[in-house]
Amino acid sequence: MRPARYPRPAAEILRSVPPHHRAALLQLGLDLDDPAVARLFVEGVRAAEDEIASQQRWERERLG
Repeated sequence: MRPARYPRPAAEILRSVPPHHRAALLQLGLDLDDPAVARLFVEGVRAAEDEIASQQRWERERLG
C-alpha cells in the first residue's frame, strides 16, 4: 500500500513526536506506547507524507 520508495521507519516517525504532542495525544486517548495505536498513527503519517509528495509532483508537472 505504500507507494513511497523510501518510507521512513516506524521508529523514526514515533521518535519524531515531541513530548508535548505525545501528551496531547494521550489526553485524547491515543497512547503511542500502545502498539495498535502506534501502528495506526504511523500509517496515518505515511499516508499524509504520500499525499504531500503526490501534490508536490502534481504542482511541479503542471505549474513548473
